[in-house]
Amino acid sequence: MLHVPVETWIGNAAAVLSGAWGAVTRRAQHSGSSRTAVSTHAQRVVQAVASAQAGGISYEALWQENERLKAANEALWQAWSEAEDLSEAQQRNFAGSGCAMGFSLSQIVTLLAMVLPLGAVPSRAMVGRWVQEAAAPAGRLLMVLDLACQARVRVLCLDEICLHRAPVLMAIEPHSMAWMAGPRGPDRRGESWCEVLTRWPCLEHVSADGGQGLERGGKLAHAARGAQVEASESVAKQAMTMGLDVLHTHRERERVIQRQWKHAERQRETASQADAKVARYKRQGRDPRGGSGVAGRAWRKAERLCDQAVNAQAAVQQMAAALAWFDAKGQLSSRQPAQAQLDEASQQLHGACWSKVKRLLSDERTLCHVDRFSAHLTAAVSEPVLRDA
Repeated sequence: MLHVPVETWIGNAAAVLSGAWGAVTRRAQHSGSSRTAVSTHAQRVVQAVASAQAGGISYEALWQENERLKAANEALWQAWSEAEDLSEAQQRNFAGSGCAMGFSLSQIVTLLAMVLPLGAVPSRAMVGRWVQEAAAPAGRLLMVLDLACQARVRVLCLDEICLHRAPVLMAIEPHSMAWMAGPRGPDRRGESWCEVLTRWPCLEHVSADGGQGLERGGKLAHAARGAQVEASESVAKQAMTMGLDVLHTHRERERVIQRQWKHAERQRETASQADAKVARYKRQGRDPRGGSGVAGRAWRKAERLCDQAVNAQAAVQQMAAALAWFDAKGQLSSRQPAQAQLDEASQQLHGACWSKVKRLLSDERTLCHVDRFSAHLTAAVSEPVLRDA
């Protein structure tokens, strides 16, 4: 069909479009084509004319674009063939930088496989050895940098995470969000935390949860600092304060309120099932009085649980407002009004499930962030009028 002249296509289309009786048969006999081929030629001629009248990109433009893309593809393949292979030193640098950025060994191998020939891709074990070799000088450099920045750290946020049951003692500087420490274990006792905290001689404040190990570690570090005050002038003379972070308090109250709502939802489903049972008894003509009493008691319990959850939700919102930096009027929070709001919210919480939250809210360290902010503002602006403005 590709060798059929254009004039034949147009003649076949004319025979079909003329509509005369026997025109297609005579045209097929004259051109040596079948009736199906004549009809096909007519359809394609009509499509070509319609496409030309519709406008848009032309065949010549498409051909030129295709030629341009082919040339660009050939240039890329030529550049790829002439590119120098990634040397082993460059691969080592790539592996070390990738590991420092958080990539795993398998991910580094996958990335190297994209730019190296199949037989030149290093194994995962080889990449691991490269990373270990790069980590040795980096570790020595980090020790020097740690010594340089230890005197600049004033506040730390402490917490614990477990990796394969081994605790990791984390220390984060809140302003820069830099991970200052992360030793793995050996345990979470106060002595281990004391060893972590004594690395920063100018530490003023520690924010952490209410864990006993963290609290004991802070006390031991404060006592150790007091013993070093006379020996070194670089040690901070002021006491190291310790406050409870708002994050753990927020997580604990959210956990309890969600549990209360789930309990109320389960009781509502139980009451609905009791109603369905009563309705089934009525359809079967059985006495529903016993089931009605069970359903009534279930609904009363569900309503009581829902009321408790609603009241607890309001108390949780009041807690969040009391722990914020500013009150509803936009004024800076202070300890007395904030503590009064926390006490009022605690009175609305009933049940043993709220005992930990109440203990955290009554702890004076919970509002330590408000005291520190007020103290810094007072030190920055001594005039009360200007400070209030």
